[in-house]
Amino acid sequence: MCGMLFKSVVAGFAIFSMIFGSGNIVFPLILGQQMAGNYFFALCGWLVAAVIIPMGGYYGAMLFDADNKKYLAPIGRHMTSLLMFVIMMLVGPFGVMARIVNVAFGGIHNLAHQIPIWIFSLIFCTIMLLLAYRPGRIVQIIGLIFTPLKFGGIMIIAIIAFCLGGSISESDKLPSVSTFVTGFNMGYQTMDLLAAFVMAGTVYHYVKNAMPENDKGDKKKLIQFTGVACIVSSVVLSVTYIILLLVGAQYSERLSFVAAEEIFGKIAELSMGYSASWFVAIVVAVSCLATGIALCSIFTDYVHKDILKEKSNRNTVLAGVGITAFVMSLLGFQQICSFMGMILEKLYPFLIIFVAIKIVYYHVITKKQK
Repeated sequence: MCGMLFKSVVAGFAIFSMIFGSGNIVFPLILGQQMAGNYFFALCGWLVAAVIIPMGGYYGAMLFDADNKKYLAPIGRHMTSLLMFVIMMLVGPFGVMARIVNVAFGGIHNLAHQIPIWIFSLIFCTIMLLLAYRPGRIVQIIGLIFTPLKFGGIMIIAIIAFCLGGSISESDKLPSVSTFVTGFNMGYQTMDLLAAFVMAGTVYHYVKNAMPENDKGDKKKLIQFTGVACIVSSVVLSVTYIILLLVGAQYSERLSFVAAEEIFGKIAELSMGYSASWFVAIVVAVSCLATGIALCSIFTDYVHKDILKEKSNRNTVLAGVGITAFVMSLLGFQQICSFMGMILEKLYPFLIIFVAIKIVYYHVITKKQK
């Protein structure tokens, strides 16, 4: 029991590490900067959109064995295929993966302005491909290696910046509803609910394979352990977001002309001096790399199995995914976010309602049928 609980905690940290990438670092800082003295209700909106809803997405997917065909069955086979194609494009090399490269580059570029993005992107994407080569060990590698580096590094930097940042400057009070909506709207730009549709299977199968043989058929225990993983991830995410948003609010007046992808490095420089910037750059790169590895492997498997029907070599597809992410990353952070934002405005409300209905359906209707 204790061993299984430990593996559920590892899976929870893996969820955190897989979804906590580029937008998860940048957007709470930007929200804190924009809201300053109005941060409280903005934070509430953010936590609903960036923690509660995504974890609901993971939990809902796991109730249906993380099988999207079963999970999305009510909308029909063709709509399921279309929806998954759009989601995969957004979280894959045409969206999140490219944005990840930009944020990782922002940390380095803040220090070494002479390094062009194409050189950094080429190196970053190559490392990402090498680490995504063995998909079976991704949860274990991310949960045990990348998460301590990511969570520990970000928290060290954020806490020091928070302690040295001083008080949050007062600003004109805005209506609580509008600040909540602002926080909510920025929270969904992390696109972590979309990640739930593509990453839940990785975590679900890790937990299932870790269970004792005589318990693998026990759906109730499986849901309990995956639920523990979601709770652990929610707590870690919430603590991290609260500190980042407060730090953004503290330094709001000094970040007016800083590029979004460079904002975390700039805060560290302001609070700890230029000498700390390399540490920050490494932490940001590790944070982005962990998410990139998971997305790279998942998108590769999607193209290899669902699009090409395994008629092509997986390693060839993996290389193609890396090349696409490299090319798209050259567009820049703001352009990628603008492109994704237009689609998210239409897609996110539907997904939120759908996930809520599926969770209620499982716990009310499905249990009555047993």
